[in-house]
Amino acid sequence: MQKVIVALLGLLSCSALALIDTRFPESPTYMSKANMIRFQYMSHEGAQCTTGINTKLISRVPYYVYAPATGITQIKTGKYAAVIFLHGMGEQGSSVLNMCYTRDDAYYASIATNLIKVENQAGGPGAAILNGQFIPQENMVVIIPQSMQRGGFSTDVIRRVIADTTVQLAAKGIELDADRIYLTGLSMGGGSVFNYIAANPTHFSAAVAIEAAGGIDPCLVRANNVSLWGFAGGASGNMGAGNLRTIINSNTSCPEATIEYTNPAYTCRYNNKSCTLLSALRPNNLRATFMPSNGHSGWREVYNGTHSALPATEKNIYNWMLSQKNSDQGKPLFPLDYDTVSSSSAASSTALSSTPSSVPTSSSSSSIASTASSIASSVASSTSSTASSSIMSSANSSAANGGTPAPILLSPAMILPGAIGNASALVDEQNATAPTTYWFAGWSTAIYPVEAIIDLGREYTLTEITLYDANGTGLVEFSDGDLSHSQAVIVSDSLTRYLKFTSYPINLTTRYLRVKKFNAANMNEVKLMGY
Repeated sequence: MQKVIVALLGLLSCSALALIDTRFPESPTYMSKANMIRFQYMSHEGAQCTTGINTKLISRVPYYVYAPATGITQIKTGKYAAVIFLHGMGEQGSSVLNMCYTRDDAYYASIATNLIKVENQAGGPGAAILNGQFIPQENMVVIIPQSMQRGGFSTDVIRRVIADTTVQLAAKGIELDADRIYLTGLSMGGGSVFNYIAANPTHFSAAVAIEAAGGIDPCLVRANNVSLWGFAGGASGNMGAGNLRTIINSNTSCPEATIEYTNPAYTCRYNNKSCTLLSALRPNNLRATFMPSNGHSGWREVYNGTHSALPATEKNIYNWMLSQKNSDQGKPLFPLDYDTVSSSSAASSTALSSTPSSVPTSSSSSSIASTASSIASSVASSTSSTASSSIMSSANSSAANGGTPAPILLSPAMILPGAIGNASALVDEQNATAPTTYWFAGWSTAIYPVEAIIDLGREYTLTEITLYDANGTGLVEFSDGDLSHSQAVIVSDSLTRYLKFTSYPINLTTRYLRVKKFNAANMNEVKLMGY
């Protein structure tokens, strides 16, 4: 328990961060089929609520904790491994729940009602527990947070939830085993699994990603001996399958590694050698299981152990997790003390934010011809047409500043027709400190990259581009949208600053700004400075 007590003292010593919201009822519930007790908590951090003012917090995360029980009301004390599950987009909480209310019982009741979605609806470990299908070879603690906005889970939120769970369970006589902390997720949550590993490859003892909406550098996985089991549907062009294939069929510059795979809907080759089919288990391994009969689905059966693609001798993925330990892999124990890792992470983030890269790069691929043609046509026609009143109002206001840079107020009316999806979301929250809407063009990877062009109403000299990163992954590019000018990329951002604004100094004279978005890139807002 010593490590837990140290973590507890570290967390309580940081007054700047709020922990468990005591107004949200713990509400213990006995899960009879799994002999576990479920608790509900809400963690948050950032500025405390001010009475009468609805101020958004940096993060506000409700979550379930399932702990082993000896009876209907009695928790089973001891030291246990833990798994944290990250759900998909369909189970996220309502965005209004990000708002900060101080004395509204209905608010907390609505959070509890929404939280239920991460259990049976998600089809993850919570559903297996609910249906009596969570049967690891030894007792485990299960943690299931709910994302309160689109884009998934940041690494800070994941660490905060685990650290707060550590404190809550320590008071009940349970210690989390820092040598065996596991991460798993599906779809959007699978992408968040990869994001976390990319930033902290030595933290978790093992990870399971199912139909991940995003990818990860395969060389990073191999170089850091990450124990990763990936699952993907076998449908042609399926998002998860494409991401998993990239990981197992990486280039030959990566370190040597053995890959295990089952039900290969695709050929698995590494360094011009066939991958090993179900070789002997090792502490560190990379495994890929394709599910030929599934598209973007199959996770419920993987989590409850009934999927036909699972090896006959290994139907329980939790037992595979339990066989992985950080100490066996030469890795440090999971950092249960949130403030230690969050401080170093914040310092790193600050350093990155202060020196954003704006080196021109060339796009890795072109957008769809029909979209480009439609946007080009809109650009040509708009030069001779009357701009909307909102565009002209913004143009006239900024023009009064002469050569002094000032904010250029953007609006949805400035997005030219032809962009796929709700591109107007790029410019609909100009005054928000934490924008919530984002440009979503669709799930199919075949349509990306997609483009949108902002018509400023007149020619500006742009001096600064600011964007808000909503997902912590992906790639966006900005270039001159005037087809008579150079199309070179002026800003390229790989979106590594989750839930933060990033500003880039530029020097571009144009009326049209082109925004190109690659798959998995969620950017909530674009702001401009110029004259």
